[in-house]
Amino acid sequence: MLKQRILSACILLPLPVLALYFGSPWFELLCAVVLTVMGWEWEKLILKRFSVLGMLIAVTGVCSVFILDLDPLVAWILPAVMTVVLYVAAKKQQLEHKKLFAFGMIYSVYPIVALAFMLQNYGFISTIWLIGTVWAMDTGAYLFGKTIGGPKMCPKISPKKTWAGLIGGMLASAAWGAACAGFGGASYEPVMIVSAVLGAVSQGGDLFESWIKRYLGVKDSSDLIPGHGGIFDRTDALLAVAPIVVIIIVFIYPELNFWG
Repeated sequence: MLKQRILSACILLPLPVLALYFGSPWFELLCAVVLTVMGWEWEKLILKRFSVLGMLIAVTGVCSVFILDLDPLVAWILPAVMTVVLYVAAKKQQLEHKKLFAFGMIYSVYPIVALAFMLQNYGFISTIWLIGTVWAMDTGAYLFGKTIGGPKMCPKISPKKTWAGLIGGMLASAAWGAACAGFGGASYEPVMIVSAVLGAVSQGGDLFESWIKRYLGVKDSSDLIPGHGGIFDRTDALLAVAPIVVIIIVFIYPELNFWG
């Protein structure tokens, strides 16, 4: 299983990095593929079958990403409007878990739009810092959790996650933030603090997706990626972090844009 996970990661990891580096239209095309898979996985998770409504998530996300540069306001408002539309349609069809199903619009689309917003407005390096913070958290949590072990965080939701893993992951995220601050000529302390906090947020995103899967009685969002599960299983932490970063960098701490 570990070899399978490493092989899948080595094959898939360069794709988002290259798409981010080369920018438009490659990043938008990658977003379109990811959103399409997310729509399929979400309907598979919630409805256990194919539904045109699931593809509405993908279409809304793709439209929002492609019009973000032309009309940012519409790009941010559209998913909220379509969430209501999706809920009404799900209710009309008397679908099970209709509120959770409609939530999939917000859960899937806004983080992808946030990544596109970061890339368009703050550039490649800032977006890599965001994604790298999540990867650092994931790696640090795995290494510290595996080495130290100790008390579990939420054994009923995610039995393998430990407090040692959380602390180790936050330290790894802070170290990544320090490296980025040094590269970008920013003050170390605030960037390290924000990176560590975002690491904790990413862990929360991981736990949230684990809770959804346990609530629905499934192990993985799909079996699309050998050794990893599905797209949601690989992006759950990033889905939580991306919108938070946009809120911080736009409204709370603009100085975080130290590559702008």
